[in-house]
Amino acid sequence: VTVAEQIPGAQLPVCYQHTATLLPSGKVLVTGGYSDGKSLSSCELYDPSSNTWTPAANMSAKRDYHTATLLSSGKILVTGGDGSSGSCELYDPSSNTWTAAATMSSAPAYHTATLLPSGKVLVIGGLSYGESLSSCELYDPSSNTWTPAANMSSGRYHHTATLLPSGKVLVTGGDDSSGSCELYDPSSNTWTTLASMSSGRKYHTATLLPSGKVLVTSGDDFSGSCELYDPSSNTWTTGGSMSSARYHHTETLLPSRKVLITGGVGYSGGYSSCELYDPSSNTWTPAANMLAKRDYHTATLLPSGKILVTGGNDSSGSCELYTA
Repeated sequence: VTVAEQIPGAQLPVCYQHTATLLPSGKVLVTGGYSDGKSLSSCELYDPSSNTWTPAANMSAKRDYHTATLLSSGKILVTGGDGSSGSCELYDPSSNTWTAAATMSSAPAYHTATLLPSGKVLVIGGLSYGESLSSCELYDPSSNTWTPAANMSSGRYHHTATLLPSGKVLVTGGDDSSGSCELYDPSSNTWTTLASMSSGRKYHTATLLPSGKVLVTSGDDFSGSCELYDPSSNTWTTGGSMSSARYHHTETLLPSRKVLITGGVGYSGGYSSCELYDPSSNTWTPAANMLAKRDYHTATLLPSGKILVTGGNDSSGSCELYTA
């Protein structure tokens, strides 16, 4: 495995807590983030074909710890974030313009947003004015409206939400929730309590594997532990442990069916180290280090199979490409 040189051209601001979304064109839209003690409204577009960054139109609000979801229309729905007051907006790549979307009834940050098979977007939990939210909302792009969804059994933020092949959504961990997990069924608008993870997790990651199982990795318990959830049996099993305990990392499923973990924070601060998980053997192996230490960064799988890594807390705004 190799890591390419740092990407030339425009760098991001020294930002983290931003989003990076692959567009149908193959370009990547980076929105907002946090830099120099303030949230950002700025956005940039990365073009893999020319390996260049160009400015995109600014959002109407400054945001970090928000979400960005690609809709079936090709537009991007951005929701919430610190200081957003629950506002939402839509980016149209064809015109490089932002338009206001309907405002949520809550004002979450640290929440999740999941595109459902129906085309609606499910926003789950978050933190709003110091309160951990159990509330959830559904956005309908066809009518530009938000409607309440059923509440979770407990408030959560810094959790994960994973769309399963069944169309249901698996929610794991987060602040205020120990190792508990819940399952949302869009067809009945109901939540079901699931088997708990073996340890409480927040700032962790979760990825749907080709087998249909979900890989959950580490978190701020500094254990380096991993677990696998099997929806068919509602059971958790232990996955092999990473060599480094980490949180605020990224977790990306590769075309090889292996999972790439990049960066994060551990005992000694930020990491440049990376690891590969092989589901077929339930083992971890080292991957090449990044050129910079990164946490609160993003990792986006490109159509070429390369991984675009952007920003992060120690990255000076740099970006790089991982080649497997």
